[in-house]
Amino acid sequence: MSLFKSKVPIGRHSMIEDVTGKPINSLLVFSSAIKYLHDEMLKALNLNFTAIDKGDINFVFTVPAIWDDNSKQFMRIAAREAGIDMGHLSLALEPEAASIYCRHAQLDRTYSSRMADISTFPPGTQYLVCDALGGTVDITVHEVMKDMKLKEIEKASGGAWGGSKVDEAFEEFIDTLAGCAVMRKLKMTSMEDYLRFMRDFELTKRETKCKLATSQQIVIWIPLKLSEIVQELTGSQLKDLIERSSYKSQVCIERDKLKCDANIISALFDDPVKSIVDHLTTLLSKYDTNQINNIVMVGGFSESPLLQEAVRNAFPGMLLTIPHDAGLAVLKGAVMFGHNKRQIVSRISRYTYGICCNMLYNKAIHPAEKVIQEGPLKGLVENCFSKLVDIGQSLPSEKAAGTGSYSPPDGSSSYHAIVYATREKQPIFVKDFGCFMIGRFNVNCKDKNGKISPTEVYIYFGGTEIEVKATLNTTGEERASMFDLPD
Repeated sequence: MSLFKSKVPIGRHSMIEDVTGKPINSLLVFSSAIKYLHDEMLKALNLNFTAIDKGDINFVFTVPAIWDDNSKQFMRIAAREAGIDMGHLSLALEPEAASIYCRHAQLDRTYSSRMADISTFPPGTQYLVCDALGGTVDITVHEVMKDMKLKEIEKASGGAWGGSKVDEAFEEFIDTLAGCAVMRKLKMTSMEDYLRFMRDFELTKRETKCKLATSQQIVIWIPLKLSEIVQELTGSQLKDLIERSSYKSQVCIERDKLKCDANIISALFDDPVKSIVDHLTTLLSKYDTNQINNIVMVGGFSESPLLQEAVRNAFPGMLLTIPHDAGLAVLKGAVMFGHNKRQIVSRISRYTYGICCNMLYNKAIHPAEKVIQEGPLKGLVENCFSKLVDIGQSLPSEKAAGTGSYSPPDGSSSYHAIVYATREKQPIFVKDFGCFMIGRFNVNCKDKNGKISPTEVYIYFGGTEIEVKATLNTTGEERASMFDLPD
């Protein structure tokens, strides 16, 4: 979720904070985690099989669909740093992977008198996918095509409304009971106790039922270290602080157990659940004329009875389908995606994309003061946004959605193109408000005969990642270009 919440485009030198607030290089953290998982997987395979060739393994990394292109490319670079061959790596968007799984699996768990099996939906059926995970929630709308393929008809949207928001609310609740920042101190002094405490709450979170009676209680284990920290910071015992608080009739401590009225715990779900339902309401209101009647919920947080009840109550006329293994739907779908990446025929662009370039002055568009008055670029306007793709445009997954003609500067055999994105439909300059750089690519323009050639650039935006190819006009040679992150 750190990549989603980043307020600036993430690069190679971006920093994130650990749970104690200490900054550390993002690329180091992600690449180290990937390398550990990669090495452990190889060890496990070699224990059970012989002559495993690493080149025979194709890796599929799943990423939230609401991540921007910087974050996706960051994951690819982190994988490369971990020793994974780029030719054997694919990125799958999580709601797509889950949707692919549901289309191929026989699903019969439904919260309606009608049976729901997504695999039997006829061509033309549209359904909403809500992928509620620990950190983020991805929401999109798919339409069933022929041959079991899918088309995205609503660009991915969502937010940081996953199960971790409930964890944050729980930590704030414990701090309120203690009257001090006890959870932060627990992280700093006893990470093992902190992790066990939160794991115990995770089990409680999954079992919390819908609107339980106030008389029912939920019991949570509390580490001894937490009570000691409260005593150290406040001079009082946690039990006494609770008895003097506004929660005295709803919360109590017996030995190492915290007993809370069920409505106290269920209230921790209110903010993320409301955010999800509100977003679903806004999105579905756009389809009044071509009504969507099916919601598919996947992801670990979708297994929460509280979230299920809220969605069911908000949309009583909808068919709500949740697979038995909702928390594994993305994983299983990613395996299917790895075997066949052509199951999504098109996607909706989340941004307007373009390349930074110099253009001839056009008085209808460019301010006169932007014209270069001297030098080799005299008469040109620099830092122009050469648009390739519009926001909201349907992008075929296997066809170039953006094309343009570009030549190297005089005296050079290559050119460096920088790709920008914005949510505006008609950007003029790459430095306009809302424009941001997502990466760059380099094109070698020297053909096989040693001549410098102008090029036709083809950019593929319809896949899970941006791909760049260039064709030399003189010989027709094709050049694939590496798309790199900004520093």
